[in-house]
Amino acid sequence: MFLTDDELKFIRKEGFLVLNKFKEVKATLEILEAIKHVVVNETQAHNTAEFYESHGAINFTFDNPHLMNSVLNDFSKEIKTTAEEIIPSVHFHMSLIQHNKAGLKHSIPWHQDISYTVGPGNFYNFLFYPQNSSKKMGGLRLVPKSHLLGKLSLGGSHDELIGEIIVYPKAGDLIIVDGLTFHAVPVNNAKQDRYSFCTRFISSKIVGSKALDIGHYRTGSYDYAKKEPVNHV
Repeated sequence: MFLTDDELKFIRKEGFLVLNKFKEVKATLEILEAIKHVVVNETQAHNTAEFYESHGAINFTFDNPHLMNSVLNDFSKEIKTTAEEIIPSVHFHMSLIQHNKAGLKHSIPWHQDISYTVGPGNFYNFLFYPQNSSKKMGGLRLVPKSHLLGKLSLGGSHDELIGEIIVYPKAGDLIIVDGLTFHAVPVNNAKQDRYSFCTRFISSKIVGSKALDIGHYRTGSYDYAKKEPVNHV
């Protein structure tokens, strides 16, 4: 899919972009089945008790599932074509599945995916949704233009932020989010599990940067590589 000039201007200004029906029904169902095939093995997910307790994040996260499944691998390669339109000298960074199970009150708190020191436009999430969302299941919380505001402020992990919006994606939608845009996912109160598949692309100038290991939360910053809080960023 080629982006229009208006879409490119929008994502740079607002810090996110919604692409409806990025994939048709048949392909979306194939991706959903591929995701379910990966998440059945929960031992491969990251569930660090200290991290969840500190930052209010409760979900099953699977790193680089494209390496476990050919459908997800092919899809990640396909998304790169879109990423190349947004990011100069684009590089693949990683993929993720986030699985929010029904009945467990799973959620993702306000955060930024990378150190604010890199500046906007260098790190993007390409979030694919293989099912319809709803108010019960929870959408994607975003603060438009927040990728231009620097570091996420301290406060309540799930509190309402000034200017926030909630996007409720439909099956087959792709939402592109700058890694510095403040974003979160509400509690899944539905009787259905919630899935998303995220492919991350970065600019060449931050390849190998320590900034890629740092995430900002409203309860503080975290070093994913060391698996510990950090206070110097």
